[in-house]
Amino acid sequence: MKIKDEKMKYIKEKVLVTGAAGFVGSHLCEALINDGYEVIALVHNKKEIGRLKNVQRLRAIKGDIENFIEIFKILKKNKPSGVFHLAAIQPSKLNNDPAAFFEANVGGTFNILDASRRLNIKKIIYSSSMSVYGSVYERKINNLPVGEDCPTDPYDFYSLTKLMGEEFCRFYARQFNLNIIVLRYSGIFGPRKKGGAVTGFIKNAFAGQPIKILNNINWDIIHVKDVVKANMAAFKKSAQMRFEIINIGSGQEINIKELAKSILEISGSKSKIELDKNLFLSKPLRFYYNITKAKKLLKFKPMSAKQGVRQYIKEINNNFKK
Repeated sequence: MKIKDEKMKYIKEKVLVTGAAGFVGSHLCEALINDGYEVIALVHNKKEIGRLKNVQRLRAIKGDIENFIEIFKILKKNKPSGVFHLAAIQPSKLNNDPAAFFEANVGGTFNILDASRRLNIKKIIYSSSMSVYGSVYERKINNLPVGEDCPTDPYDFYSLTKLMGEEFCRFYARQFNLNIIVLRYSGIFGPRKKGGAVTGFIKNAFAGQPIKILNNINWDIIHVKDVVKANMAAFKKSAQMRFEIINIGSGQEINIKELAKSILEISGSKSKIELDKNLFLSKPLRFYYNITKAKKLLKFKPMSAKQGVRQYIKEINNNFKK
């Protein structure tokens, strides 16, 4: 039954989002609320709650996914119909501790799954990564575009533990009849992204600084809004699926130099494109997704890389005008 709130908007369902204060998580929370969901945003500390203070009608609560009892109590008290599980420790030069990755990315995922199983919460959307297929810098992927049946080849603690999380999802879906969809993202960009090539290129373009590129890289990038749409479509379809792994990207490869040219053209910048001679690659690198499955199961229609970049620059300009 749909319930009306004080603003006369229909509340569809109550959902819980882990990693809600992160780049993708914050965008997802906003979109879910705008679509009429009641959203419980699970964050790790009070500082993260502060990042979400401008999101209206959002209830942010502090919780540690590594603590099973805590997660169980939160889910039991709030009774969501499903969980978007985005929380994870990301790769960092400052953190190469196997235990930390395992406890958060595997143990945390187990806690979400087992608490959901015990409380009969059936629908779970698990955020994963293109990194489970291997490092494009270390391994030449010959089967392009990359489909979901491409062999996995984790190369660091992050990709290994994300893949282990996927396997826990597979097991729980099969063993306990949960409805779980794993989404493997390609390179995501958009507002609030702190790092990454696209963000760096755009910042340099606006500052009139040179855009330094590596030689001969083609890869698959996607705007965060399309990632959010994929999550929402997956949730709406999840009751019809027991377990699926779905690639989420633009489904197109874009050359790094062409990307830089597009950014200069769209922004009107006079910056120059320079080859970074300190990071010269001995062989070309290519990676892009086959998104046929996403199109079929989720009716997924992402923007092209250039359309996404245009959208991103428009959003940056709109923020400057506020």
